[in-house]
Amino acid sequence: MNEKGRIYKKVKSIIKENGGKSSYIGEDDFVSLSKGGIRVNFHVKNPNLDIENVFRGIKRAQRIVKNKFNYDLDKLHIDIHNSIEELRQEGRSRSRYASWIAGIYDGKIRLISEQENEEPEALYIILTHEIIHLAICDISAGLCPYWLDEGLAVYLSQELSNAYLGVFKKAVNKDKIIPLEVLESPLPSDAEESIRQLVYSEVFSIVEYFIESYGWGKITSFIRQCRRRPIKAILIDLGLNYYLIEQGWKRWVREKNA
Repeated sequence: MNEKGRIYKKVKSIIKENGGKSSYIGEDDFVSLSKGGIRVNFHVKNPNLDIENVFRGIKRAQRIVKNKFNYDLDKLHIDIHNSIEELRQEGRSRSRYASWIAGIYDGKIRLISEQENEEPEALYIILTHEIIHLAICDISAGLCPYWLDEGLAVYLSQELSNAYLGVFKKAVNKDKIIPLEVLESPLPSDAEESIRQLVYSEVFSIVEYFIESYGWGKITSFIRQCRRRPIKAILIDLGLNYYLIEQGWKRWVREKNA
């Protein structure tokens, strides 16, 4: 035995080597880590979870909220589960958590980080997405319409995939977009994949149109006013309604695509 082996002999069983699975933690490995108002509960044995990057992602999302909405998110409570089944067990309303959900905000941010076959970047997108939902819920007292809330969460967390863009372009070309009136409320949990793709890409595009047309200040004002006024009344102040928004947005999309 070399000197290093002799020195560390009594703690050798703690160190995993060659993929060894010995553990003193047991099955209940859900732990809590807190720092500066941020609390993250996670499985310490999840090999795909880089908790340092998770904290970086949280701090980055806090800065986005401050920069875009002039709002401070001082406290964040986040649970990172290993599966949809675990999330359903811990969540407030099990029926809300459809099989395709990877994250949700229901008063607490709940995410899923599968232990196998998952790109770590996907978790940071979902993390940012749900933090934006939390911020908008706080600012609007939960009264922001779905199309604006979801559109901002998607827009600020990612770019759209080719599959989503393909579904969206096809719907625009055939003039089969989903009306804003319908998109005031969330999607049902049993919505088909093609409908989800269309809705997410559509609200992403509408928010992009709003940002280019009116700027972040006006969008923040919309969200704040939702606490006391319905969105349709807010839009009237700008001489707008859903029909006019849809017509202007569709022209903008066609010009952009051309």
